[in-house]
Amino acid sequence: GMGGMAGMGGMAGMGGMAGAGGAAGELTTNGDFEDGDTSGWEFFPNDGTFAATMAQANGGLWSGNLVASVPGGGGPPSFPLIKQANIGIGTVQPNSTATISFDLFGSVAGAGGVFFAEFFSEISGGGTSSTVILGGGPLFPDGTWTNYTYQTPTGNDVSGGVTLQLKADCGANPGCTVDAYIDNVSVTVP
Repeated sequence: GMGGMAGMGGMAGMGGMAGAGGAAGELTTNGDFEDGDTSGWEFFPNDGTFAATMAQANGGLWSGNLVASVPGGGGPPSFPLIKQANIGIGTVQPNSTATISFDLFGSVAGAGGVFFAEFFSEISGGGTSSTVILGGGPLFPDGTWTNYTYQTPTGNDVSGGVTLQLKADCGANPGCTVDAYIDNVSVTVP
């Protein structure tokens, strides 16, 4: 695989991370969408769309395209979300550090559009022991591929593994569109 940090510091993009046999401790499945589909991802439409696409990619051929959109004349709230859900059961340790990384590209049109990345420590049978909004608030995809990398503690009970949730959200704002491309999604633990 290509691997390797771009070495520009800060929010610089990652080189196209290899899917097969990626980093030790990698918990995601098809985080780079190079399977050419959305396998490994759970999708909750909420009046939005999600697809694997070759229209954009940051290394490799594929990315995931998550779109929230409300017609200009108004319509139902649009807040599609995708999850790498309940990953790392038996591997993730409580009160340890998880490293979450993904690349984001796209656009926000109209008012009220945001993108959220959230990380949940899951309890077997339901509930969470920790919920973290990565970056502390909304993200805004733009016309440059940007890498976001976070280190966050896991909760005190991870018997249900961990979940990375990515959400494009227009609420019910008329004329809002969040057109987000996602690539090279990674969740690793020591």
